[in-house]
Amino acid sequence: MKITIIGAGAIGTMLGAILSDDETELSLLTKKEINKDHIILENFKGKTLKKKAKYVNNLDKSDWLILAVKSYDVEKLVEPLKESSGKILCCQNGIGTYNLLKSEIDNNRLSYMVTGIGSSKIETGKARFEGSGFTFLGEFSSKNGEQISHLSKKMEFSGIDCEIVNNIFSYVWLKTIINSSINPIAAYHKVENGRLREPELNAQVKEMCNESSLIAQKIGIKLPLDPWKETKNIIKNTSNNKCSMLQDIENRNRTEIDAINGEIIRIAEANNLNCKKNKEYLNKIKAITS
Repeated sequence: MKITIIGAGAIGTMLGAILSDDETELSLLTKKEINKDHIILENFKGKTLKKKAKYVNNLDKSDWLILAVKSYDVEKLVEPLKESSGKILCCQNGIGTYNLLKSEIDNNRLSYMVTGIGSSKIETGKARFEGSGFTFLGEFSSKNGEQISHLSKKMEFSGIDCEIVNNIFSYVWLKTIINSSINPIAAYHKVENGRLREPELNAQVKEMCNESSLIAQKIGIKLPLDPWKETKNIIKNTSNNKCSMLQDIENRNRTEIDAINGEIIRIAEANNLNCKKNKEYLNKIKAITS
């Protein structure tokens, strides 16, 4: 099997280290020339994984293309993805990527991974595992054939609890709600996830979670799990992790606030629904990053 991971940040490096084995040829597509022949994942089940990897600058034929870039980088990859071959696995936060690719690319090629696993980037091709969580895989078409089953089994064999589901879009929404609740609040207050259990911050997270959940339900999304319960689980399991939005702010990178809370606000306003808390934290994050 040949896997090309587009993006060698926290999630891309983690997946590469987990999926790489003797039967897998692993490539990482990066913007810059990288003089390495491996990837490293620290702290995975108490071990450091070091796996062979080839760094490339152009897409070539692969069985799987794993899209591990930020949500705002996906649009410029649509045409190259159309021209490529192989299955595409999306890993983005928010629901914008799902809707964009669904409208542009053959849905039989598209799958999504929704995960609550925590990871942090150390440098290109090197990351640290920060905590376990759910992982769900599903094809856009809901067919869930042999290829995605094989990918899921590889994750399971490596030690990642992984479940294939038919209604993956509802899980994308679930993760969006969780991200809308954890990321902006942890990022704005500059705290690791575990600090969100403190009463004052916890109340903020719960209010956001309830608001985002209600918006989803009002537009007809049948959420597969209780968002507040899953939010609390992720906070507990990734207590030492800095969420991706806080990592972006600290590294002076663009955040995904528009892709997460901004998209929820857009949907809420289109349906005359309350999104006061989402607006509050979107404005707060923009105020400290503009």
